[in-house]
Amino acid sequence: MRARTLLVIWLGVLAPLGMTSTAAARTSDAYTYSFDQTWRAAVRLIAVDFRFPINDRDEDIGYILFQYQEGGRAHHGSLELVRSQDDNGTPVVRVVMQVNAMPSYVERHLLDRLRRKLTDEYGTPPPSRRPEPAPPAAPDEDEGEDEDAPTE
Repeated sequence: MRARTLLVIWLGVLAPLGMTSTAAARTSDAYTYSFDQTWRAAVRLIAVDFRFPINDRDEDIGYILFQYQEGGRAHHGSLELVRSQDDNGTPVVRVVMQVNAMPSYVERHLLDRLRRKLTDEYGTPPPSRRPEPAPPAAPDEDEGEDEDAPTE
């Protein structure tokens, strides 16, 4: 009886520690490469490098549906490409990766491999624009005049 109680307690304590977060939330990154470069690299990464079957894809809309394969099991995966701008107005491509029923580190790994593939094939990414400095403040026209001085 005591052994069973200890087992239940240990399972209650250790079970939550062994749980990994699943991909309920998607993982994303932004790239300053062009949409076409990012699209081509993403398709080659999924279909050629990893040899995952692609179920559907549409370049105009910017999505790829594929089967993530691991250990003889297949999991539905999706990759979305969204044209956007960063805070400085630089055009970027936001890539959103989701692999159902897998921990988020799987999505992070795929995005890291995409970044490495883009760098290997297209070189260093174009730099993000720096924000333009604010124009100097115009001198105040009333400067130098004494407010208490009589006006004519």
